[in-house]
Amino acid sequence: MKTIVISVCGGIVLLVLCGVFALWALGYKYCNYGESLLITQKTGTLAAPDSYAKEGQQGVSEQIRGPGRYFDLDPYHYSVEVIPDKIIKPGFIGLVKNNIGKDLPSDRFLAGAEEKGTQKIVATPGAWRINTFGQQIDTEVPATVIKPGYVGVQTLREGKVKGVIDRVLQAGYYNINPMEIRVDEVGIGYDTSEFHVETEIGSDGKERVKEGTGVSFPLADGKQMLLDITVVWGLNPEDTPRIVRDYGTEKMVEDKIIKPQLLSICKNLGSNLTTQQFIQGDTREQFQDKVTQAMKDLGQQKGMRILIVLVRGFHPSEDIKATIQARMIAEQERETLMIEQARDTMAANLEAAKKMVDVAIIDFDSETTALVATEQEKGFKKAAEIKEEGNRKVAELERKTAEILAQITRIKGQAGADVIEATKKAEASGTQLMVEAYGGPEAYNLATFAEGLPSDLKIEYRYAGEGTLWTDVDLKDVAARKILTQPKRKPVVPKTGG
Repeated sequence: MKTIVISVCGGIVLLVLCGVFALWALGYKYCNYGESLLITQKTGTLAAPDSYAKEGQQGVSEQIRGPGRYFDLDPYHYSVEVIPDKIIKPGFIGLVKNNIGKDLPSDRFLAGAEEKGTQKIVATPGAWRINTFGQQIDTEVPATVIKPGYVGVQTLREGKVKGVIDRVLQAGYYNINPMEIRVDEVGIGYDTSEFHVETEIGSDGKERVKEGTGVSFPLADGKQMLLDITVVWGLNPEDTPRIVRDYGTEKMVEDKIIKPQLLSICKNLGSNLTTQQFIQGDTREQFQDKVTQAMKDLGQQKGMRILIVLVRGFHPSEDIKATIQARMIAEQERETLMIEQARDTMAANLEAAKKMVDVAIIDFDSETTALVATEQEKGFKKAAEIKEEGNRKVAELERKTAEILAQITRIKGQAGADVIEATKKAEASGTQLMVEAYGGPEAYNLATFAEGLPSDLKIEYRYAGEGTLWTDVDLKDVAARKILTQPKRKPVVPKTGG
């Protein structure tokens, strides 16, 4: 019985464990990076149409789950769908559309957060986790880029104050919903408008002016004048919203303001001139200055800056053109003839000048030769004088040198004699001092004699009787005996000099 109970309990435990494992395996979900989990609740009451399911309701949950592991999504209560994240590339924006919510009224096309339709907010570059049941990003459009030298004029497309916004966008990158705001690039600074006369070949094979090209107006003599004109103009950034509001794009400004006003001003100022007056340089320049000033005044009224109006070319009537060409040819021929005459005169003057140069060269050579001879003679004479003066100075220097050498010889001889005399005087003075030191000449002579004897000389006194040397010599003198008996000393050298 005990064994049966244990077996039943073990089976129950094993069954419970298998059930738990089965529920865990079925409820386990893993979400990779770059993906999300869209969760649909399967139990509860039905959620309202076009809305997310709240807790306890059947339907799609508003909350989606990102990357990770989840153990609470069992298949009995939930169904799970893996959806990839929406990637918006750099330089683009995504238009977000609501699939659920209230319907839009007829007078609007941008939806709010609780309404169906395209939202005002946009998805900027990056990765977006979107609940595809309630929203979608199907449309990618380029972001708004304002280039340097331009400003962006904004036009609000919906709302009570829709229309051109006074604030402009400076150069840069903007994530603007194009469904909400239209942005027009408008150039700032100066630009040019060109009005050139163009020609075409008619059905009769003749060349004629193309209609609508250039600036055309009648003159005082009834002739027609055609001009090539360049207008340099520009807009201030703060004026661009009003210009766009009143006239539209830059092309419209050119067509609605620049061209018609230029035609009107040229007609008013040019109708008082004749063809001959107009083609003259001074008159045409005055005409250009007046047109420029009139266009500047107009620009101030319209909020534009007109820098200058340049008349680049003019095209008078054909008959006037032929007359002008004939006159210009005649003037050119006359100028050419005058130039040729001046050239011939200059050639004759050149030949005369060449001859004068030849004569002048001969005269110059003669004068140069004489001048060279004179200067050469002066140079030789000056050289002889300088040489003579040099010889004289050399002789004088040699004489002075000989005198100096003789004086040196004389000084050297006198110096030698003085040295000998001084030496002798010193020796005599020394001898005198020695004599006085020994007590007299005899003692000095005896001392000198004794100093000349050999150092190893020994003297013995022996009596040999009367009549011998030693019996006759008087050796009783104490000083002599003392000198003879003392050892030989070194001779005394007397000092010389002063």
